[in-house]
Order: sequence, then C-alpha cells, then structure tokens
Amino acid sequence: MNEWPSLSKIKYVSGRVATEQDINEGAAVFLLQSEGVNIGQPINITLPQYAIHTDGDTGGKSKVVVIQAEEANGQRVVGALIISNNEYLAALYNEFEFLGNEKPGE
Repeated sequence: MNEWPSLSKIKYVSGRVATEQDINEGAAVFLLQSEGVNIGQPINITLPQYAIHTDGDTGGKSKVVVIQAEEANGQRVVGALIISNNEYLAALYNEFEFLGNEKPGE
C-alpha cells in the first residue's frame, strides 16, 4: 500500500463549513446545501488526519487523509483524499476509522 503523506502538504477545511472556493482549491470535497444555502455545521474533529475508509458496499479498505467533516439533518459526512490515487471521496462518518494526525506505524 502507498505511504502515508505528510499532513503539512494537505489542504483542508477546519472549524467552518466549506465553500465553493475550498472545493476549487482541493481543500474540500462537498457542500451540504439546501436550495443553494449552506446547511452544514463543522464536526469537531482534528483535521487533517489519517484514516482508513471502509466502503459500505464492497468492504474494500483505503488509506485516506480526512480534510473535511460536516453534519446536516442528522447526517455526518466526511471528505477525504484517497492516498493511492489522489482522488476525493465523500462518505458517511461511520465508514471511517480515524487514526489521528501522527503517521500510522511510524
């Protein structure tokens, strides 16, 4: 599997909801909106941080860096960067095993 990247190189959004500009800059993955209005609230977790994402459908596991975490209408959504392919992922909070901001296994 791929090496964990340094968090100092990762863009992220913390302590506030994401904006369109954050998404354009690669610091966020999604906007929680209703009729064009942001309805998300930031979830109080350490960002960025390392995590393992387990796909709810396939059970496949991916190393990720969590860059965004918001909730709205009882849904907790996390945005992450998949390390193996540099793609972005938005998934439910409970699909992640959060590992903190120290490189795992080092």
